[in-house]
Amino acid sequence: MDIGSEKIRIRRVLRNVRENRSINTVYFKDEDCSSAKPGQFVMVWEPGFDEFPMSLSHYDEQGICSVTVKPWGPGSNELVRAKRGDLIGIRGPYGRPYTVERSSSLLVGGGTGLAPMLPLAKALLRAGGRVGVVIGGRSKADLLFEKQMQRIVKKTNLYLTTDDGSHGHPGFASDLAERLITERKVSRLYTCGPEVMMRKLYDISAKAGIDFEASLERSMKCGIGICGSCAVGKNLLCREGAVLDSEALKGSLDEFGLLQRDPSGRYIRI
Repeated sequence: MDIGSEKIRIRRVLRNVRENRSINTVYFKDEDCSSAKPGQFVMVWEPGFDEFPMSLSHYDEQGICSVTVKPWGPGSNELVRAKRGDLIGIRGPYGRPYTVERSSSLLVGGGTGLAPMLPLAKALLRAGGRVGVVIGGRSKADLLFEKQMQRIVKKTNLYLTTDDGSHGHPGFASDLAERLITERKVSRLYTCGPEVMMRKLYDISAKAGIDFEASLERSMKCGIGICGSCAVGKNLLCREGAVLDSEALKGSLDEFGLLQRDPSGRYIRI
């Protein structure tokens, strides 16, 4: 392995956009990420704190990129407060991306799991596919990227769900997805978000006999396949993931949606 290629690239924050009451999108310029594929991630270093994996929510030919972050630890708390000109470190992009092909697809996401759905929806449409999107949240205030996704897939292909019924369809995103798979004659389902939701979508997809891909999240310390902290079954998410298909997940069903490891490596319930 060429360790030199894993050096952290120091970049300046271009802007920090508040998306909803708890989630921000931080933009930076990085030419290496301009060639990323939907579902790939970067390791983000917040100086003085820590390094953590984050899906790319935007990247373009000019090298303008972004990550979408919710505060959950010291580093992400600091990143949410980043100001224009602040320094961050970037490694990557890493990982297995989503499969992009012409098909009738349904994308289902919740929370910051919507981040990789934005570039994925664009790529699928460029490939000539038919794309529907389900965005889920606990309440209207928790929904993410509604306007951005509406511009990409058009209003008639966007479905919103809230647990409390305050906006869109009342109930869970997975329940609406199960109905839409039949109504829209979906042949491929993509997802990223809470793992309990993704496990339910896996089961729904298996029953319907359609292709399934999910982007998973685990504690990731190195990002290059050395530490093993991001293992899901026999898969290292930093190398075999973070996107896993139904075949790869078959050997991890006693863990997927049920268990994950804490930073010490001990299994805990999700």
